[in-house]
Order: sequence, then C-alpha cells, then structure tokens
Amino acid sequence: MKHVSRRRSNEGQHRSSPISDRLQPGAPTPVMRLACATDIPSLVESFGHAAGKLGFPHYVISRVTRSRSTCAWRTALEMIGAHYPQAWVRHYQHRDYASTDPVHRAAFLQSAPYRWHDIIGLSKAERRLLDEAREAGLPAGLSIPLHQSDGSILLFNLSGSLHSVNDAINSRLAYLISAQFHFELHRLALMPSRRGAHLLTSRQLECLTWVARGKTSSEIGEILGRSHYTVDYHIKEAMEALNIRSRTAAAVHATVQGIIKP
Repeated sequence: MKHVSRRRSNEGQHRSSPISDRLQPGAPTPVMRLACATDIPSLVESFGHAAGKLGFPHYVISRVTRSRSTCAWRTALEMIGAHYPQAWVRHYQHRDYASTDPVHRAAFLQSAPYRWHDIIGLSKAERRLLDEAREAGLPAGLSIPLHQSDGSILLFNLSGSLHSVNDAINSRLAYLISAQFHFELHRLALMPSRRGAHLLTSRQLECLTWVARGKTSSEIGEILGRSHYTVDYHIKEAMEALNIRSRTAAAVHATVQGIIKP
C-alpha cells in the first residue's frame, strides 16, 4: 500500500494544470515579442499576434476617460491600436457610440476581465449597439480594464467566437498579455524621443492632437476651419516625419513622447 500511495503522490506532483499546459508551448513567444517592441506600432502588432493565438482576431486598445456634461456622462477615447472591421469602425464613429457603448460603462465598474454578454442593466440603446456589433462581425467579446492613477482606464477589447470568450483560461491569458502591454507601454514612454516636436509644423501638431482625441478628418476640418483634404495632408506629412504608417499610431507616439498633450 505504501508503494502504491507513493506512486500516486508522484503522479500528482508531475500532473500539470490546464493553464500551464497551454502556456508551455508558446508562452515565451508572445512575451518576448511584447518585451522586444521598440515603438508603439510594434507593441500593438505584438499584442494583436498574441490575441490572435488566443482566438481573438479583432481587438481595440484605448484609453477611456469620462466627464460629466450637464446631466449626462461624456466618454472620450484615445485610440492606441485597433483591428476591427472597418465598416463597423466607420459606423461606430458616425453614430458617436463611445458614450453609448455599455462596454465602456462596465469598465468603470469592473476591475477584472468581463464578457460583453454578462453586462447587466442594458438600456435599449446599449442592447441595439451590441446587436449591431454582432451583425458587423464581432460575435462576442471580452474586455480587460486596467485602471490608471488619473482616473482613466486602459481598456483592451477582444472579440472572437463565443467559445473563445467563454474559455476561462483565455480570460486569464488575455489579462496577462494586457498587463504586459501596459508595462511595455510605460517602458516606451520613458525612452528618450528620437523624433522631437521640431520635426512637425504647428498645424501638424494641431491635427495630431485632435486625432488623439478621437476626431475624424472631417471633424478636425470643421474645428480648424479647413477642408478634410487639408487635414489629411497635414496628418500624412506628420506620419512621414515620424516614420509611422498609421495616423492613430502617430498620435499615440506623439502623446507618449510628450510631443502633444491631448
């Protein structure tokens, strides 16, 4: 009996948990990709790669802030990286859904990952928004809110199949890569800027500032009294000066490096 007990005990010691089984084959790869990122675009790309491995082909990383406007809350988004269906992004921006999105409301109430279909107290407008998101190719979602000291939230929205969203291990791993993204974002912010504000004109800085505030070219044009073609030109020139291919990434880079202050 002692021999049998010892054997069973040894088997128990060597039996790995489901999460460790999933971590062992590929954990170092996404971890190292994030850790080796040298700028915001490569960091976002590494996060997207890791999220895809977990079954989330679509994601948005944003900084969310809320302010009281008369009798309603106003939500502002600073986009850091995104890979969502373009048709949905245009529809979302056109409808100004940031303040209606129940995912944002829930972020200020939660400190752990939450699934979109678990959000309670949905209004008619919130329910319609989630229904439209499903029709646009976002069948289900998982959100990871990381609360910041200034009251804002670094929010990671991941979308994939219902199976991926309901997987408990996926939720834990998604939290881990989100937390590391946050750490690496802080690391990049402390790096000395190699491209200073002197590379950009005052108009380019102004346009990037409004991009960081979530405005479209048409909206920026109305604010500055210029056509959206002129705005697009200034943003394109700023992207070339910073050697960054995405307008959102250029605005985030400029913010992180202190070139602009949204």
